[in-house]
Amino acid sequence: MARKIRFLHAADLHLGSLLHTADKLPAGLQELAAEATMTAFARICAAAVTNRVDFLLFAGDLYDREARSIRAARFLAEKCRELNEEGIPVYIIAGNHDPRREEGEFFDLPGNVRVFSADEAECREVKDGEGKLIARVVGQSYRSRSESRKMHESYAVPDQGVCNIALLHTQLEPGNTNYVPSSLPELTSRNDIHYWALGHIHRCRILSRGVPALAYPGIPQGRDFGETGPGGCLLVEMAPGEPPDFFYLPVAPVVWKRVEFSIAGDPSLQNLTDLENLLIEKAAELAATPLKIPEGLPVAAGGYQPDGYILQWIITGRGELHNLWAGQEEEAATELVAALRRRLEGREPFLWTDAVVIRTARPLPRIEELLAKNLVFRELAEVTAHFQDPAHREQLLANLGRIWEPAPDHENLAEERFPLDEETLAAIIDRARELILERLVAWGEKR
Repeated sequence: MARKIRFLHAADLHLGSLLHTADKLPAGLQELAAEATMTAFARICAAAVTNRVDFLLFAGDLYDREARSIRAARFLAEKCRELNEEGIPVYIIAGNHDPRREEGEFFDLPGNVRVFSADEAECREVKDGEGKLIARVVGQSYRSRSESRKMHESYAVPDQGVCNIALLHTQLEPGNTNYVPSSLPELTSRNDIHYWALGHIHRCRILSRGVPALAYPGIPQGRDFGETGPGGCLLVEMAPGEPPDFFYLPVAPVVWKRVEFSIAGDPSLQNLTDLENLLIEKAAELAATPLKIPEGLPVAAGGYQPDGYILQWIITGRGELHNLWAGQEEEAATELVAALRRRLEGREPFLWTDAVVIRTARPLPRIEELLAKNLVFRELAEVTAHFQDPAHREQLLANLGRIWEPAPDHENLAEERFPLDEETLAAIIDRARELILERLVAWGEKR
């Protein structure tokens, strides 16, 4: 009977890419940010050794672009040589950001590295130190930035005596011909594949925990606020025919985080100084609070602490403080950014304020009374709940106009349109409700 195997599943390293901050980082953080993606990669390689894995998988987009950075390529070769010395094989497919090039690699890769062909699917055998077969890895690389071939249909393995693992870089949308069209039912129907190691989606998602299992490990190091949280990879333990055990391995040196703070119902907030002090307290609490791991997965052994956080503060709620800066929200946000950067300087882990977004409104002391009195007011106030219903979602999206992209392709964003994710849509709905309430109160006061 085949033994249980242990491996690391990573994807979307985007080695060499930069962090996209609103302003230039201070000198002390610039080098850390420039090295962040490579630091995350180095931590993955170190974890492979620490956890004594049988092999390491990279499911595409190891590099950030087709014109690969020479420096990133050298770093990859050096780390793989270190893994070779530990007897750890590395299996790689190229994705849409780093398709296989006819020119080949900048540097020789050690013998433990297997990069899958872009011409056809390949099946590689994984053997232990004694030469015994313990697993197979099947995969195929992209040959250009757009890949319309249904690659998974040509994946083949000889038997199910050991764990058969498939590498696939896909958006998992059967109608999307840019990133290997496939669907969840197509992949889960394959009883000859025990684990689908997916790449391309930048959030950790366990799509199936059975046999076969399907998972995206997410991006190890986020580059902007679209990639928040502690990036990392998956540590997987499994045996043929049995559901795997998943563990999350956070590795990101820099964590992007949005922090929402409401001014509603706090009489202590009299001015910007009061708000600054409370945000400083909240920042200290954030640094001392364990990070939330995606999917509620257990964390792999080994303590994790990011080097720091890049923060976006979202100031919301109704309160008297809004009346203080009404009409000057942009200037108030600028002053808050400067104050928070100054007062949080030198903290460990670092806490860098990238931006402050103000979404406050004036207090409505009579709103509950007005809503209780008038049925029409209540119906109008709750009109935005209408758009929370999926049946009316298309109507809302149509009313928003063509400037918004309701289902954006995060790889090919249209420059003339704004991406409309769930968080942005919820903020638009909330703001619409606030405006309705304000108009109701103003109309009620005139009566």
